[in-house]
Amino acid sequence: MTSASTRWRAWRSDPVDRFGVVLFLVVVTIVVSALVDVRASPVGTVVVTATSGAALLAASRAVGLGGRTVRAVAAFVVVVVLGSAVAAGLAGAGPAWSATGNVLALLWLALVLAVPALVIRRIVAHRAVAVRTVLGAVTAYLQIAVAYAVLLRALDWWSPTPVLGAEQPSTAYTYLSLTTISTLGLGDLTPRTDLARLVVASEAVLGQVFLVRVVAVVVSRFAESHRPG
Repeated sequence: MTSASTRWRAWRSDPVDRFGVVLFLVVVTIVVSALVDVRASPVGTVVVTATSGAALLAASRAVGLGGRTVRAVAAFVVVVVLGSAVAAGLAGAGPAWSATGNVLALLWLALVLAVPALVIRRIVAHRAVAVRTVLGAVTAYLQIAVAYAVLLRALDWWSPTPVLGAEQPSTAYTYLSLTTISTLGLGDLTPRTDLARLVVASEAVLGQVFLVRVVAVVVSRFAESHRPG
């Protein structure tokens, strides 16, 4: 507990390039999204949105954004979280629910996409590769999976027919995204629309390119910088 509180105080005093908190929040988002069907749980919707928003806020501080920009990000996060609460309360309420759901899907997608964009931009600028750089690369990689899960869910929301062939719990999008980006490809869930197939294929390609071009380079440079002699 003492170690955790010490690290928390250190992050609050100097959060720049400290991606551990961001990584923790991304992992929490993945775990909750993989276990809780937010379609059937309004509380789950708010929790997942809130953890995603907290990850964006932490990432904003970790990449060194200015105070005014961080406050703008915080305001955006509040809007998305409150919007998710409203949308959850309007579930099944006809046109009002449909319109709110469309707006929320776009806002949530923008929120989760901002995290890897900010982190990648920051770690690419690192001249010296350290543990923080590696944590940033892992954070961005996992958040890409989160972003694709949200995108697949949005496509299912906007599509007149289920993109996976039948109605699925929201946990299915996280599962499909994780198995796709890791190229595990079990095949028990497959996209059934052309657009969904394109999205899934792009995630598989992007995931491998990221591993080869970003994570592999970062890890190899880190190993070289810490090699004795």
